[in-house]
Amino acid sequence: MNSSCPIARVPSTFIALAVPFLIVITSIRLLLSYEFLQFEYERPGFPADPYGFTTDDRLEYGMVAIAFLFNDASADELAMRRLPREKCWPPGADADCPLFSMREIRHLADTQELLNGGFALAVLSLILAVTGLLLAYFLPLATQYRAALWRIHRDGLRRGAIITLALVLVLATLAAAAWDRAFDAFHRLFFTAGTWRFPYSDSLIRLYPEQLFVDAALFIGGFAAASAILILLLLKIWRRYQR
Repeated sequence: MNSSCPIARVPSTFIALAVPFLIVITSIRLLLSYEFLQFEYERPGFPADPYGFTTDDRLEYGMVAIAFLFNDASADELAMRRLPREKCWPPGADADCPLFSMREIRHLADTQELLNGGFALAVLSLILAVTGLLLAYFLPLATQYRAALWRIHRDGLRRGAIITLALVLVLATLAAAAWDRAFDAFHRLFFTAGTWRFPYSDSLIRLYPEQLFVDAALFIGGFAAASAILILLLLKIWRRYQR
């Protein structure tokens, strides 16, 4: 089985497409964490909330939304979360108020559904890729077939790393040239129109201002580029080891 034959291109192409997807999903999971929020809120230059949330408030309430994205809690449970009246906007409320409006909760539910689908697809892709490697290693295949299978995986990883670097370059150029358009295009692609724009006084914007998304995009791009370069370096070492 030659790695350039049509049949061999199927698993190689699958791996090539899975690599950038898995890298991006991994970077997103790292972003959705207490550590990233803490770094963002406490770093110099990060915009303060003009409506009164302190850094501690942002960490507490910001993690409420992130926890919702990764558990089986219903939107009704999220709707029960309240803000003390001194944290509500506009000021002067006589009682506490909801942490998130129903429109915000709907957007968080949409995001939860999108992430669940993405992570499930990532796990399936990883299982299939690892299964192929294990088969090549453990099955009693003839030497030439085992070598061909290794070449297929190696070629897929190499092409996946190159695709990742190309995507980072293209998307970074688009974002630098027109961040607002790129940001809007991303949301229009994954969310229903009219469900993802909120007043600046809403909790979602107070907790996750635009600067956080800019920093998140920089992190994803940097993580993806570094991961792709690491894959290429490891493949180079692998080829030298096999000689």
